[in-house]
Amino acid sequence: MTKDAVKKYTDELGFAGMILHYISRFMTKTENQVIGKLTMRFGRVKKNRLVFKNREMMDCTDNPEAFYEYLINSGYNREYEIIWMVSEKKKFRNRKIRNVKFVTAENKYGWSSPMAFYYGATADFFFYSHNSAGLNRYRCKGQKVVNLWHGCGYKDAEQGKKKQNIKPDFDYALVPGPVFVKTKSRLWNCEPERLLMMGYPRYDWMLHPSMSKTEILEKLFGWNGKKAVLWMPTFRKSNLGGCAESEIEFPCQLPAIQNIRELHEIDNYLREYEILLIIKKHPLQTGWEQNEQEFTNIRYITDTLLDEKQVKLYELIGISDGLLSDYSSVAVDYLLLDRPLGYVLADYDMYKEKRGFVFENPLEYMPGEKIYNACDIRRFMEYLTDGTDNYMQERAQSLKKMHNKTENYCKRLADYLQL
Repeated sequence: MTKDAVKKYTDELGFAGMILHYISRFMTKTENQVIGKLTMRFGRVKKNRLVFKNREMMDCTDNPEAFYEYLINSGYNREYEIIWMVSEKKKFRNRKIRNVKFVTAENKYGWSSPMAFYYGATADFFFYSHNSAGLNRYRCKGQKVVNLWHGCGYKDAEQGKKKQNIKPDFDYALVPGPVFVKTKSRLWNCEPERLLMMGYPRYDWMLHPSMSKTEILEKLFGWNGKKAVLWMPTFRKSNLGGCAESEIEFPCQLPAIQNIRELHEIDNYLREYEILLIIKKHPLQTGWEQNEQEFTNIRYITDTLLDEKQVKLYELIGISDGLLSDYSSVAVDYLLLDRPLGYVLADYDMYKEKRGFVFENPLEYMPGEKIYNACDIRRFMEYLTDGTDNYMQERAQSLKKMHNKTENYCKRLADYLQL
């Protein structure tokens, strides 16, 4: 318990919440030691039990949700008991689905229910996307652990994790394609055989959205224009520890933008050509300050709005006409759509120094326009308007290295695991 940690939790939770946090941590560690060890010693794997866990406070989202959704729609819950580890169990009180249970794990105070450790130890398959949080640290013999992960991009590991020599806690982990077997086996310190080149369950949302482009844009923005471009920058400033990229400073929160005047000029161009620029705020980025009401054709979107409107982020990605990103895994994912890509590289040299990349020459794996300023962004929009596409061949070449395509990513995974 350090002074910085106490201050952090007091700021986030209040004084009483900070006290509850440390009590909850003590209780959770005790539960893990007692229930986990006893279950591992005297229990056994239940062959029809599947456990899903996402990152704390990100319940039922991303790859775990996509794979779970496929299993439910395909009727797997008639034979399997499915357990969701969630931070806010009350959110799921009205979800009455056959053989599906929700158990508290990593709530906002850090507490996990004793049942979480029991189910974590006895599941036949334990699926997670960020970390298992030690919920299956003491697992019964025969359990299979599958890391569904949350994307392979260009960024190297956080500075604080580069020198760690920790063995992975999974039996299998998903990667999009061949080139990432090498990068992830090095990062995770594991044998290449553990890495399955099967892509991610969320790709099914992107390739087969449940709604049309018109329906999604109308639902989110009440907008019906010609083109929609998504801008998804990775985070720089954040509250995560060990992230050297937090030292990177921009005049605006958006890389390549120097001031509000440049955003207004882009907005004017977009309005003239009926293009909507949707800026997705990264959930880890702090300090967004732009006044969103100042623009007509630039809109900001958050996970909260997507949740309220019941639109999946990867469905929104799937209906977009082009993507602006940078070093994020979404740029890799977008190759599957074979649509124009722009890489915003305004801080390329600084990012390389601070965070680093998994590729010796990342630019070789970026088949799209290289964008360094507002003029480059406007040029990208002009190309999108007149149909200029200078990178079709490069995208095709990169696709072979970075992906292993299929029509149904969830089905391929379920078949491989023999569920």
